[in-house]
Amino acid sequence: MNFQQCKLLCLLGLFVALSGCGGGGGGGGGGSADVASPSTNTGTATFGGIVTYTDYPVTGSGIDYDSEQSKPIRGAIIQLLSASGAVLASANTGSDGSYSLSGNVDGTARLLVRAELGLASSVNTRVVDNTSNNALYTLVADVDVDSNTMTQNINAGSGWGGSSYTGVRSAGPFSILDVIYQAQQLMLSVDSSVDFPLLTVNWSTLNSSANGNISEGDIGTSFYLNNNLYILGNANSDTDEYDKAVIAHEWAHYFEDNLSRLDSVGGNHGQGDILHPSVAWSEGFATALASIILDNPLYIDTFGLGQNIGDITNVEQDSDSDSATFSGGANPLLDGYYSETSVMELLYDLFDGGSIDDDSVVLGFAPIYSVLTNELRTTKSFISLFPFLHFIKLESPANSALIDTLFSDENIDVVNANEFDDPTDAALPPIYTEVAAEATVTLDSNSALLQTSNAYGSASSFNEGNKLLNQRFFKATAAGAACYTITARPVAPTAGADLSLTFVDNSKVDIFVGGIAESRDVNLTAGEIVTFSVGAFSDNARFSVSFVSGC
Repeated sequence: MNFQQCKLLCLLGLFVALSGCGGGGGGGGGGSADVASPSTNTGTATFGGIVTYTDYPVTGSGIDYDSEQSKPIRGAIIQLLSASGAVLASANTGSDGSYSLSGNVDGTARLLVRAELGLASSVNTRVVDNTSNNALYTLVADVDVDSNTMTQNINAGSGWGGSSYTGVRSAGPFSILDVIYQAQQLMLSVDSSVDFPLLTVNWSTLNSSANGNISEGDIGTSFYLNNNLYILGNANSDTDEYDKAVIAHEWAHYFEDNLSRLDSVGGNHGQGDILHPSVAWSEGFATALASIILDNPLYIDTFGLGQNIGDITNVEQDSDSDSATFSGGANPLLDGYYSETSVMELLYDLFDGGSIDDDSVVLGFAPIYSVLTNELRTTKSFISLFPFLHFIKLESPANSALIDTLFSDENIDVVNANEFDDPTDAALPPIYTEVAAEATVTLDSNSALLQTSNAYGSASSFNEGNKLLNQRFFKATAAGAACYTITARPVAPTAGADLSLTFVDNSKVDIFVGGIAESRDVNLTAGEIVTFSVGAFSDNARFSVSFVSGC
């Protein structure tokens, strides 16, 4: 927060000025309020009104500042404070932004709207300024009480001055918060008992695409990590507070991490990439869920000078030609389980209906949510389109044939597919190579030498890569109850390669020394499946895999 912003906030109320401008627990406030005439009324008073934020639609031409809208701040925590700062009452704003609070006041009172969801005693989402000691964003209205019944409306302004931002951008945190409110309401509509672990959203007008110190705003891009969202806000470069699809996409990663399962290794990705199956799933899923949350197939990301550019993806439409192939490696089709666009299109097609729907499947969200939070959370396979396909057909057997048609059109094998299979493209090896008990394997399921591949993207000494075949996947079944040792060993001509061994629970073995076998002991019951992958911190590393009892 710069000095001018801090100065303006200080004019809005001394309490927030002291705790926010100094970097404490209240800051980032701002907004406007219709303040009553001075009075010395004391006793119990009831306060009510509407809390709103200034919003703008986004288009292919960026943020449409000419179409200003007033939107309710929904579900936020609002508090009534005494003149001394004591909390007299707390509530949540309603779905229309309304509130009602009562308390014993002494002439003056303060209304504090906190950028938080949940209850005051149990917050599940909060929006803070990561460049100001993680101060919570708030709106404040100081009221001289002249009646026992007070009407007080509060608005978070955008700070837009006509051609640039000239004021405090108070609406930003509440625009972000409202997307998350909408996401939570979707989950609650199909699961009234869902519990949301605490999520911290880090947004600042200093958050830029530079990479560096997050506390200075150098976040690189909007992203999710460890129950934190980091959202861009740097004007004339890339701001995301009004890009509701971007916010919902990042919230979807929080959802899969906490309520489903997040197997993605992360990294750069985009349309046309031949991705690690779990990366393709995670990114395509997040985009699809964003459109489901917003009930809008248009995914729009704005950026540029004056926020005047909009990049649009329509998840309802087929992004890649059915015959288009990747220009490298084995030239696989662009459509497939390794394509994030295939994943997002299939998931949204399963969900949606209505006049713009281009398919005949309408499952709604409930069966998708059930698979995400149950079978997909506990499957023995790594998360990809294949286990999802397997389980969604079991969840909706009456739609199995229609689902098969959708997936076949995206180059997904539906005849042989179960949660482990992948015989989609003859040019590619199946995802999983089976390792028998007491055996060592050096060949994959296509009888080719076991090795990682840089055909669709390279690895490095610091990064195993996130493209297809950068990691190879294995499945082993215990012949009997015993302790088994799983070993991945580099072999010639890459005997010095540094390997990693990653298990389906995301635990990893890697001692960061080249030429050393990676191994782990696992206790298994008879018939129990163990699933793992082998990667390398160099390209085209050959290796063997063994699964031997008697640790």
